[in-house]
Amino acid sequence: MQKELLLKEFDDLKKAIFLLDSSVEKFKPYELGKIYTPQELEYYDSLSFRFEKCVELVLNFYKGLEIILYSKVSDTLRDRLLNMQKIELIDDIDFWIEAGLLRNKIAHSYLPAQLKDIYVEVTRKSRKIFEYVKRTEKYLQDNIK
Repeated sequence: MQKELLLKEFDDLKKAIFLLDSSVEKFKPYELGKIYTPQELEYYDSLSFRFEKCVELVLNFYKGLEIILYSKVSDTLRDRLLNMQKIELIDDIDFWIEAGLLRNKIAHSYLPAQLKDIYVEVTRKSRKIFEYVKRTEKYLQDNIK
């Protein structure tokens, strides 16, 4: 039962990743000095939301996987990420800490110069998330299904 729920959660994650990938493919850097219309800003809002959602879904998925593998939940995110590193799903714990901080930064940044850098970083980190999700999918196929 738990495995089925975990696999369903991963399917939901893959759908969210598909949408984020669509946004990343359309990425055009945020232009300083340009006055964006609300319609033009919708793309950046969508990119940000999809990134935030994927970060949350991946981290939540790792929590579920940890329960299946170790029958417990780590006390800290760092401990959970260490467990994911041990099974070679990730190779950079700091990446996920930074992704979480970026997620928080998105919600509190309004200055154009900050937004420009944030959107570039979102696309960069999104590409790494895609790699981690592919690695996770292979792990699930080989070890869980």
